[in-house]
Amino acid sequence: MSSKTCPFHRCFDTWVTQQRKDLEELVIAKNEEPRNEETLRLIAEKNVENYQDYFEKRSLLSKEDALISFSSIWCTGFENSFLWIGGCRPTLSIQLVYTLCGMELENHLTEFFQGVRRGDLAELGNRQLCLINDLHCRIVQEEEDVSSRLSILQEDIGNESLFLEINESSLNGDINGQIHDYKSLDDHSHAITQILVDADMLRLQTVKELVNILIPLQAVDFLVAAKKLYLSMHQWGQRKYIEHGRFCQDN
Repeated sequence: MSSKTCPFHRCFDTWVTQQRKDLEELVIAKNEEPRNEETLRLIAEKNVENYQDYFEKRSLLSKEDALISFSSIWCTGFENSFLWIGGCRPTLSIQLVYTLCGMELENHLTEFFQGVRRGDLAELGNRQLCLINDLHCRIVQEEEDVSSRLSILQEDIGNESLFLEINESSLNGDINGQIHDYKSLDDHSHAITQILVDADMLRLQTVKELVNILIPLQAVDFLVAAKKLYLSMHQWGQRKYIEHGRFCQDN
C-alpha cells in the first residue's frame, strides 16, 4: 500500500487542509471583530469540534491498524522527530499559552502600564493562571502514565510467554513463510491501539480545557498560534525534503 492510498494518510491530508481553512477563519474573525465575544467564542468552539472530529476519525482507523500511525509515513522526518505516540505532546499546548502570554506582555508592556487593555493572553488573570497551572500538573502526570504504559509494552516484547510463542513457531518452520497465529502479538497490537486512542483523547482534552479557561479573544489567539506552529513545522519539513531531493507530499 502506498502512503497516498493509506486511510491514515488521507485522514492526515484532510486534517492539514482543514487546519489551513480554520486558520484563515480565525484570523479574519480576530481582525474584523476583536471585541465581539460571541463571534470569537463560536469560532473557537467550532475549531475544538474540528479537533474532536479528527481524533474520532483517527480512533476508528486505529481499530483497524493502529501500528501504522506510529511510523507516520505521511509526515516529514522533521515532524516525526517531535511526535509523542502519534502526535504532539498535550503539554505543548499549555507551554504555547505560557509563551504567548510572555511575548504579548513584553510587546505591549508600555500600553499595559498606561492602563490600555486588549483582552489578549498578556492579560491572563490570577484565577486563569491557577487553573492553567493545575491543568499543566495534571496533564504532565497523565502523559507520564500513558508513556509508562507504552514502555511496559515495549519491554514485554522480550518477555517469556511471547518469546516461547515465537520460538515455537520458528522451530516448526512458521517463521519461514507459513502463517502462524501470534496471539501475544495480537494482544500487544490491541494494547497499542488503546494507548494511541488515549493519547489522542489527552491531546483533545488539553485543548478543550484551555479554551474553556481562556476568554474568547485569548482562545482565538491560542488557536491561531497553535495552527501557525503546526503548519509551519509541516511546511519547513517539506522544504527540507525538496532541498535534499527527497519525495515531498502534496500538502
